[in-house]
Order: sequence, then C-alpha cells, then structure tokens
Amino acid sequence: MRKIIIAASMALLFAACGNDDNSFTPTPPTQEKVIEVTTDDIVKFLNLDKQLNVYQALEKAKSDLGKKSINGKEVNVTAVSVVKSDEEKGTFTLRVMGNCGGKPFVKDVDYNGFAQKPSDEEMVMRAVASWKKGVDYQSGVDFDTLYRLKDNSKFTATYLQKFVNLSSSDIDGNKHYTFTPADWANTTISDVRYIGGSSSGRIAFTITYKGRKGKTSDNSINGSPSVSFDKNLYYRNQISINTAEASKLYMRGTYEHADVFYTSLLKYDKDKFVPYLKGKYRDNGTNSLRFSINLVAKDGHDTELANFDVTITDFKSLSALNDELTIASSTKVGEFFGKRYRNKTDGDYTDAVKALSPQLWFNNVQMGLTRDGRFIDMYAEKVRSENGNYNVTAWIPNSGIAKYLDIYLLEPRIEVSSAKKTGYFLNITYKITYVNDVAVDGKERTLNVHLIEP
Repeated sequence: MRKIIIAASMALLFAACGNDDNSFTPTPPTQEKVIEVTTDDIVKFLNLDKQLNVYQALEKAKSDLGKKSINGKEVNVTAVSVVKSDEEKGTFTLRVMGNCGGKPFVKDVDYNGFAQKPSDEEMVMRAVASWKKGVDYQSGVDFDTLYRLKDNSKFTATYLQKFVNLSSSDIDGNKHYTFTPADWANTTISDVRYIGGSSSGRIAFTITYKGRKGKTSDNSINGSPSVSFDKNLYYRNQISINTAEASKLYMRGTYEHADVFYTSLLKYDKDKFVPYLKGKYRDNGTNSLRFSINLVAKDGHDTELANFDVTITDFKSLSALNDELTIASSTKVGEFFGKRYRNKTDGDYTDAVKALSPQLWFNNVQMGLTRDGRFIDMYAEKVRSENGNYNVTAWIPNSGIAKYLDIYLLEPRIEVSSAKKTGYFLNITYKITYVNDVAVDGKERTLNVHLIEP
C-alpha cells in the first residue's frame, strides 16, 4: 500500500513539471559556414594576360602574392608553383596555396590560350627586336665602342638581352611570342652594326637560333632584327656642362667670344673626342647660351661622330655687377660738367642733369671690374650692332687677357636720381637700369665729379 502511494505521488510530480510554462527545449548547434576558394577566384586573383607567353605568365603568377578582395572574399595567396607547362601549346597548370577566412587552401588551376611558341624556323626567320621598357638604352648601351672603334665583340646575346627583347610569330602572325631566358641561351648574336645617316639610325644584328641562322639583310622592313638608335643623343650624353666654370663668367661676353670659352664649359673625354663649335645662340631672358657642336673622333682624321646642341644656364647674374663694377669720374667728364656748372652757385641741379642725355657724358667715365683680387680696367669701344646698321658702345677689358673676355657690357643705361653742387664738385647719384639688352636692378651709386675749367 505504501509503495502504491509513493508511485502515485511521483506521477503527480512529473505531471506538474510537464505543465510548467518555463519548460526548456535544447537548440541543436549551428554549423560554421565554410568559405571555398574556387578556380574563378584564382583566375581573377592572378589576372594573367593571355598575350603573355607561358614563361612570362608563370613569372608573373609566382610574383603576385599577398591579399586581395576577390568575389567578396579576402583571399591571401602565399605560394604559387608550376605543376606542368607546355610552351608550344600555350598551356600550364598552377598549384596555388594560401588561406581564406582563416582556413588554408590548395588549388590546382589549369590555364590555356596563352601565346604559343612558334617553330624553330619561325623563331629565327620571323624574329623582331625591340628595346626593353624601363631600360635607358641610349646611355646604357656601349655604342661608342661599336661605332667609333668599330668593335662589336662586346655585343653578345648575354649583353644584348639586358637591353633588347626578341619576339617572333608564326607565318600567319597569330602566335606572338617573346624569347625567354632559355631561348636566349639557344641564341647567338653576330654582325652587330649601326645602320643610318647623320642622326637617326638602327643597331642591327643577325641571330642564330638552335643552329639556324636568321636574316642578314639591312632592309628595315624584311631584314635582320634591329632597334632604333639616336647616335646624336647618345654622344650628347657623353658631354656634360662645367657648371663651376660657367658660374664664374658673364653670359654676354662668353657669347661674343664663344670660340675662346666653349671647350672650357664642356666636360668630355679629351682622349676620345674633339668638339667643334658650329653655331651659338643666346637667350637674354634666361641668361643662357646654346652651342651647336660637331663632335668628331680624336683619331687624326676628325671622323664625324655626331651633331647636337648643348645649353648652358649657369652663368653669373648681372646683379653681380653691383659688387664687382666700379665707376669713377674722368677728366673728360669733369670738363663736360665744369663747362656747365663750375661757375654756378651751389645747390640742387637734379632736374638740369636729368635733362641731359647720359650718352653725352657717361661713355667718358672710368670703369673697371674686380675679379680674383685684381682690378681690371675697361674702356668703351664702338662696335657694330647686331643688325649691322649702326654702332653701339661696349665696355670691354683693357688687358686683352682671354680669361677676362666674358666681361662685356653693351650700352649700359643709367637713371639719375639727384645732382648737387658743392664748391667745385658735383655729386651725381644714379643707378644702372639696363645693360646687355637686359633690364637690371642696379644699386644706387654716387659719381663725384670734379668740375674742371674747360
């Protein structure tokens, strides 16, 4: 009886629990979403151009590592290896490793449709050359040895492939293929030569690929491979400007006596080259000179190499005259003003002196320039104007020493600001405003004129 009562009580207890509103029902665990890296993801990640040949595509793929957002996924490629490749068919298979969403992956991806390698015969007979992008071939190639010395022994396949790409195609022109390092290893270069006139031309050469010799003609359309080359630009690069020397010289006098100065303003290998001055041009606005140079070989025959222009912009500014130039009165200037003011009362004669043309008296002053601790006397000389129709005044060194011939002051003009007489002296305050066909901001000077009885 007691066992029956206990059993009934337990049944009632379970029934009560079953009717409880706060009863708990377990939730099954959710499965984590797996992010899969697809073939399309890898193709978009590497983004290989099918204009490339197999070698080029493989090199690009192996170097293109890191993280990219592809199709909404954060894909991190850590390694790319080659499973197989076929250059003739333009196909290959890559094994790509990395991680995505914190999970590692390994994916083999097949590629096809890349540039197919032409036949060996097509490789050599349809080869064309071009300069590599990003290579400074105009300065890097040892053209002087080839052209001036007529020595092409340096121009091997190993040397040329630093600067040149070789490519080929099939007879239909469909298979455009660039030589790989392995192809270059099977290539020899011979008969390297320069073809062209006085300026633009080509460096041409004959190739032999796997024992098959290519074209040897100089025909630019259907001849042996060649690359364009500007020999004038090349030899211009063999000349540099002696800026330190230019900075010591005034431009106008250097222009007038360019035959004296031009070689000292150029840096070049004097054992190899001789430059001849063929023309000179000046730009007053930029204080610069341009020389036309005919460069020849120092071979006893003056064999012409190139023609080019060099521009020099580092000449001394005319503002240096403020410190270097000295101007003083003279007997002629004293007599000129003495005739007018010696017997006049002291006072301000600014307006009267301004009314006089400076050309009547300024060319009679004493002038000199200080350089290297030496005072260089100058004198006014009449020279023909550039159009040859009249004479103008140029102040030039009295010494005639060649290194001072850059000192050349053409038609200096002044502006008088005041003129005051005290006793037998007239103090004229002025500044130079124009010289050598250029406006200048000259410093204020005072000319102390002794008024001499004519």
